[in-house]
Amino acid sequence: MIFRCTAWLLILFGIALSAETQKPDSVRYHFNPVVVTATKIAGAQKDLAASISVISAETIRRTPQVSSLELVRDRVPGLFLTEKNVMGYGVASGAAGGITIRGVGSTPVTGVLVLRDGRPDMMGLMGHAIPDAYPLDGIERIEVVRGPASFLYGTNAMGGVINLVSQKHRQKGFITRLDGRYGTYAQQRLRLSHGGNTGRFDYQLSIAQNQTDGHRPNSAYESTVATLHSGLKISPHFHAEINANWSDILMNDPGTRSNPDADHWYDLVRSGLDITLIHSGSTGETTLKAHGNFGRHKIYDGFRSTDQTVGAMLYHTAALWPGQKTTLGLDVKNYGGEITSQSPGYRFGSFDVTEFAPYLHVQQMFWERLILSGALRVEEHELSGREWIPGLGLVWHLDDQTSIRLQNSKGFRSPTIRELYLFPPRNPDLEPERLWNREIGISRMVRDCARLDLALFHARGSDLIRLQGLYMTGQWINSADFVHTGYEITAEWIPIDVLEIHATWSKHDLGDETLNAPGKKLGLGVVARVGLLELMAQTLVVQDLYGGDRRTQPMADYQVTDLSLALPLFSCFRLQMSLKNAFNADYETLPGYPMPRRTLVIDGGIRF
Repeated sequence: MIFRCTAWLLILFGIALSAETQKPDSVRYHFNPVVVTATKIAGAQKDLAASISVISAETIRRTPQVSSLELVRDRVPGLFLTEKNVMGYGVASGAAGGITIRGVGSTPVTGVLVLRDGRPDMMGLMGHAIPDAYPLDGIERIEVVRGPASFLYGTNAMGGVINLVSQKHRQKGFITRLDGRYGTYAQQRLRLSHGGNTGRFDYQLSIAQNQTDGHRPNSAYESTVATLHSGLKISPHFHAEINANWSDILMNDPGTRSNPDADHWYDLVRSGLDITLIHSGSTGETTLKAHGNFGRHKIYDGFRSTDQTVGAMLYHTAALWPGQKTTLGLDVKNYGGEITSQSPGYRFGSFDVTEFAPYLHVQQMFWERLILSGALRVEEHELSGREWIPGLGLVWHLDDQTSIRLQNSKGFRSPTIRELYLFPPRNPDLEPERLWNREIGISRMVRDCARLDLALFHARGSDLIRLQGLYMTGQWINSADFVHTGYEITAEWIPIDVLEIHATWSKHDLGDETLNAPGKKLGLGVVARVGLLELMAQTLVVQDLYGGDRRTQPMADYQVTDLSLALPLFSCFRLQMSLKNAFNADYETLPGYPMPRRTLVIDGGIRF
């Protein structure tokens, strides 16, 4: 299989070379994007000590993926996502949608924090993200911090952060787009998006409906998703933004291959909102963000819940002298909810937790080559008490093309309400998870047409919350000390204007914490343009994957390749045909849940 995939990539390479023979010097590509997640303020990626992956608007526009997490899986080294269906992940224990970064995260996702425009997005009672609520609709860019970001975002950011940045309409005028999809397993998708900009006011909204019969009996899925962004320039120095999202999801879990289920359904409604005020003046920039996300869950076993996470962020960034930036901030949030189910073993009633944290982040540049940064967060948690979370970083620009970065930071996660109180395997005596991450990275750009990034990390910690025994009969416990080490490589190359090649590789040694975290992962992609045609190939190779800790439940290595062909038939119409799992691989990312075989989907979109 690997030889067939390699041959296909070489064919695309040859087609692109024959189509155009420009010199590399004529290529212009933006390899140093401006990011906000690593510091909460806009800054060039090369000036940041953290290891960051950025997925651009152009990549999102042409991908055949529907889920944000699937695209992140393909393009980010060291990150893994468990799946089990054509669409949908599920929310039950051991379900799909588990995300790990460098072995931290688990299933459900509690060690990797998902943000929407910088606000935390999680199920208030369970403390984890809801993967089905993150389609690509209304998303302009995705930023991923690989490694702890707790000094900026507190609990749950121990393994890293995924920030979904809302799409904005920046040019004056109005655009309406209608997209549709049909494919194998009765996949259907219809999306309407509209945006406008009048100069002072801009907005972007979308609504989409997705459904499929699923590739196994009793695996149907349907969802309706809506997003909104709007911005208003109140004055030259004052700006306001609103971001909102809503999802209505109904899915079925078919069970494992050996123990299928016929009536395991999940009915979820999720919504979120943030209102942001930004003031820029002679003393710096001040940001105030009020945010909330809410949910209503119904599950086949009688579980019923409502939940919320509400809070506010206030931070001010100032340049006190040349080459220096200081950010002083305060985060406050309350999360929890109410359980009204009749399921045995659950504790019913209302639960909530409040936490607040002041923090300081300082960055100083010396001689226009050396950047030192330091941060300190003091997390005051209602249950876990006080936690001091520091971080240190250094970036050294050897020349205009080469940079070295060093980082030493602490990661932290408080036990969730679910883990402490709600139902077996609950344990009210759990301690917070902690780790120290040390890493070194080097980035090299070549003649504006290629970029290579290497990161090596060593993480040492204790008290990871793991399951001892079986779910509902066992107990959550804190693990002993652990050590995670590894390295990650990202390469991007545009030898000519009509050919783009990207590759990611990660190799991790995760000790006993092997659940849903492969030891090796390779992602390789090619985009070639021949006239109006745009050909794409993306392959993912996963090795040393286990369905349990301590290398238990070993799973077969696999390679999955997606192929896609896009053609703009008219100036306003685009047709795209995609063959997912093109070589018909038989594989699993969760024990007992076979993934779909070869799948054909056809997308069409018209733009006004």
